[in-house]
Amino acid sequence: MDKSINRFFEDIGMRLYNGRWSWGAEKDNVIVLRTWEDQCIVRERRVAVLHQRTLVESVSAGLDERIQHLKAIWKGGVAAYTVIAVAVDPSTDDRSIKSYRDDLFAIDSLEVDEAGTVYARYSRVVKPRDFRGDAMNHRAAACDAPFPVDEDLESGLSSATVREKLPHMREWLIGAARTRSPVKYAEIMRRFDLWYGTLFTSLKQLGQACVAAREPVITALVVDKDTGRCSKGFKEVFGIVDDEAERERCYAHWAPARQEAAPDVPTDETGVVEAPVAAADDVREGEERLARFMSVEVRQHQPAFRRAVFAAYCGRCAISGCDIPETLEAAHIHGRDWREGHNQVEDGILLRRDLHTLYDRGLLDLSDGTARFSARVVHHYAYLEGSTVALRVEA
Repeated sequence: MDKSINRFFEDIGMRLYNGRWSWGAEKDNVIVLRTWEDQCIVRERRVAVLHQRTLVESVSAGLDERIQHLKAIWKGGVAAYTVIAVAVDPSTDDRSIKSYRDDLFAIDSLEVDEAGTVYARYSRVVKPRDFRGDAMNHRAAACDAPFPVDEDLESGLSSATVREKLPHMREWLIGAARTRSPVKYAEIMRRFDLWYGTLFTSLKQLGQACVAAREPVITALVVDKDTGRCSKGFKEVFGIVDDEAERERCYAHWAPARQEAAPDVPTDETGVVEAPVAAADDVREGEERLARFMSVEVRQHQPAFRRAVFAAYCGRCAISGCDIPETLEAAHIHGRDWREGHNQVEDGILLRRDLHTLYDRGLLDLSDGTARFSARVVHHYAYLEGSTVALRVEA
């Protein structure tokens, strides 16, 4: 093509939000999606716009944006179109664009097939010169069924600010530390949609928070792909010369907790074990975290089950150790069904929301007390693969 697809979007007045990862553009109640030629069924006049597999496996920031665009089209009342591109190698997931059709297909509606793939039905071809005039009158029809994408699968990280991403980045790095696995600069940039400027800012703030908390500097885990060492900026900002030693400190500090019997357990005069007296601040903090967890909307009649599971796992995900209440869910162990009244604490396990989704969809196995991820998703969860599943604390 004489010009890139990004330039094509600009020329029709629909500039992509991010030229590196956007899958479409939205402006003034008009949405233009980018789709693939090999996923277009010409005889049926429809083209795939989202696959269920992509929802679970993709780490592209463009996924969040695509979901928001599809939500708007699903509701109807917007002028929706697609530009169809040809992939250099359609057999790979990490595609690049070889060429594209320099026209637009008007989307009339969306639909979902039995496999969960979302398709756009199109009716006619619109030339770029006629696009603006056509968009004034064209509207996609609303769909009667509920939008087919679970809110749990929306990370929101593509549009989040650096400040909002920091807790997610810290949790991810802690997971890497627990498996003694450094990460590459390119990996963290791709996963959290960072460019070099925001990467430096993020790593600096994360490291400074560690210093303030008297923890090892967790950003020592982020290394160059060729040297396996931190950049010189790490030394300049934190004054740490030996980044390898700092990584070892991180591995030791965030090592998975091991349950060990206390050598001296206090008892009363009858020999009954005395429960330790928690500090008032600890009690208040625990109550606050439980309240945050319970504030998340759930199915009716489930609060007792959720409260019990949350307490049994001390408010931490049984796999990742995440302790952010808003991200945690009480999952039913395979073979137990809330509809059949299996709502006792032994029927559940506390999991981070994305892990709960993988578990329910058969992409995560916990049957032998070890986290084992499906080959479809393990490349994104390698830092948790083989993790020991925490046991619940008996009341």
